[in-house]
Amino acid sequence: MTETKASQAQEPMSARAQRMLDAVPAIVCVIDIKAARITAHNAALARAAGCSAGELSARGVEALSGCIHADDLDGLAARAASLESARDGEVVEGELRARGREGDERRFAARAEVFSRGEDGAAREVIICAEDVTERRRAEQRLGSHALLAEVCDRAPVLLYAKDGDGAFLLASRSLEERAGAGPGGLIGKTDRDVHPPEVAAIYKDIEDLVRSSGAPFEAEETDPRAEGEKTFYSVKFPVRGEGVPEGSVAGISVDITRVKAAEREREAARDQLIAAQQDTIRELVTPLLPIAEGVLVMPLIGFFDSARASRIIETLLEGVARHATRIAILDVTGVKAVDAHVAEMLVQAARAAGLLGARVVLTGIQPSIAQTMIELGVDLRGLITSGTLQSGIAYAVPVGQAREGVDPRHLHRE
Repeated sequence: MTETKASQAQEPMSARAQRMLDAVPAIVCVIDIKAARITAHNAALARAAGCSAGELSARGVEALSGCIHADDLDGLAARAASLESARDGEVVEGELRARGREGDERRFAARAEVFSRGEDGAAREVIICAEDVTERRRAEQRLGSHALLAEVCDRAPVLLYAKDGDGAFLLASRSLEERAGAGPGGLIGKTDRDVHPPEVAAIYKDIEDLVRSSGAPFEAEETDPRAEGEKTFYSVKFPVRGEGVPEGSVAGISVDITRVKAAEREREAARDQLIAAQQDTIRELVTPLLPIAEGVLVMPLIGFFDSARASRIIETLLEGVARHATRIAILDVTGVKAVDAHVAEMLVQAARAAGLLGARVVLTGIQPSIAQTMIELGVDLRGLITSGTLQSGIAYAVPVGQAREGVDPRHLHRE
């Protein structure tokens, strides 16, 4: 009779204890370590697992394992093993990830300790309390991100900034504040009109309006004039959207490339000088001028001609005639591939121009085909002395070039 009354008195107490557990928002459960089953739990665990209390009791630990992130199962098993040898009151704590009712990942902070022991004194059951700390961790992460962003803004060697839809600064790195002559936080709420000349501020505004309207990043080189000198920046501006971000916000990163641009200009200048020197060398190679005796020059011509090369030949010839006080200039066309009206005209112009400087032109190396072409073109060769070979031309030119004043060159031998 006494046992029956005690049993009847215990049932209301068990129901009362369960109601108390169910009212607790944190997860509470008791797990039999040896049998790997749940011996007691509250309603919060069933809600978190997304199943009924009956299903949870039937599936037990298996239902919980299916919700826990696979990468955290090993750590959970290791902590459970450590509890088997734990002393009374010794708490094992940790965090784990689990799938929530909505299928999203949730993070739980759990603590466990020995709840009951067997006759041998070894731990039999453990009680686990777990609290969903997902939002707390996200808030901490946001705070950490804000702190990190503040540190980046303070130390970044580049310009970082963000502006709202009206162009007012929401964020500015310390490097930007220093360049603008503002103190910490001194640019917040201001616009480019407060910092730059009107024409510069207008350019920046146009670019940022384009980013807002297109919704795409924009890359450009920008100049920033200052009293200490103009600087060039490579800037990337892009739209920013999200919770808590004002509509039409634009952020940007600007890197000082002033030294890079100066180095590029130096390289371009050096390249231009090199190209000019190479062109001079090539011109000298394709239009060589060879003094062979006092008053005598030879210019061997090879290949094909265009207007630029023809002009260069005449220019080189006249420079050589003037520099060497030339009396006879030999133009050897042995290596010329073909003669057309343009080439023939060039030869005649060269002869006439040299004549104005007091020199005669001897044309050597004319091939039969070239001679026929020149006859067909009706080229006027008056003023030019012709010779079949370069050797015969030199034989004629040397005595003529060295003749004393007053000696008629016609009296000298000509082959």
